[in-house]
Amino acid sequence: MTTRRHLATLLAAALCLGTALPARAAWPDKPITLVVPYTPGSPADTLARTLGEGLSRRLGTPVVVENKPGGNTQIGTAYTARAQPDGYTLMLGNMDSHVVHPLLGKHLSYDAVRDFAPVALVARPTTVLVASPGGPVRDAADLLRLAKAQPDKLSYGSWGQGSVAHLWGVLLEQTAGIRLYHVPYQGTPAALQALMGNQIDLMFAPPALAVAQAQAGKLRLIGSTAAQRLPQYPDLPTLAEQGFAGFEGSTWFGVFAPARTPTELLDRLNQELQQVLQSPETASKLAPLSMTPLGGPRSVLADLQRDSRARWARLIAERGIKLED
Repeated sequence: MTTRRHLATLLAAALCLGTALPARAAWPDKPITLVVPYTPGSPADTLARTLGEGLSRRLGTPVVVENKPGGNTQIGTAYTARAQPDGYTLMLGNMDSHVVHPLLGKHLSYDAVRDFAPVALVARPTTVLVASPGGPVRDAADLLRLAKAQPDKLSYGSWGQGSVAHLWGVLLEQTAGIRLYHVPYQGTPAALQALMGNQIDLMFAPPALAVAQAQAGKLRLIGSTAAQRLPQYPDLPTLAEQGFAGFEGSTWFGVFAPARTPTELLDRLNQELQQVLQSPETASKLAPLSMTPLGGPRSVLADLQRDSRARWARLIAERGIKLED
């Protein structure tokens, strides 16, 4: 009898506790924010909006793309690192935000590895080196000749000081034994406008954009940064073919969440993003950006971040590159 009374008391207490604590709402029950640390209209912004549309359809909730440019991705990255780890804040990161800038930046308020949880690898795009329409560089031979004759005379723009595009220029210098003058801008659109206005001589641009503008006579194609010719543009030679032996410049995009986001949410997001990336609609939207959707387990993005960090850390150390350079 005593045992029965004891069990009844425990059951009543459990029922009271159950009614006192509200059940946790099913995720997601409100909009999800996808942070982009670049300006609207940039390749990263276009990619994020494509992912956001697909993810919104999969999850049945709005995915709001929020642009937070500035500080060479530092503003958007810091914002995401401080966000609640509840699955409602994500970030489209890349080699700039999660590899290069953390290697160069000083006094960052976050750690690019410790403070983030990889969700999914999205794509690995390459770029094209292009020249201004009215400048002296018409091909790779011109670039090599002029850069060797007048070190630091030819300028190249990038989407930010300490960005991967900045380091591609450093790698170009190292490969060919030349010196160029780096001019950072606030995003790809601003750098492209400067190039087409003949304010700078060179920049790295997305292939589809570069080819379209070249066909319109607004810039000149010099060469692809890929190791082999791009299947979409078989007539466009690589830089490695044209005097820059061994040069290869590529980057990657991946979705990250704040650290301590529950594993079950990370896994769910990874699964849903796999479906978005495998859809023909996503492939067609990324094709003009010369991006092929990738995906894979969360560990693929974590491994790529680690390997990229090791590669660029070596170049930064060898050249003594500092963010204020």
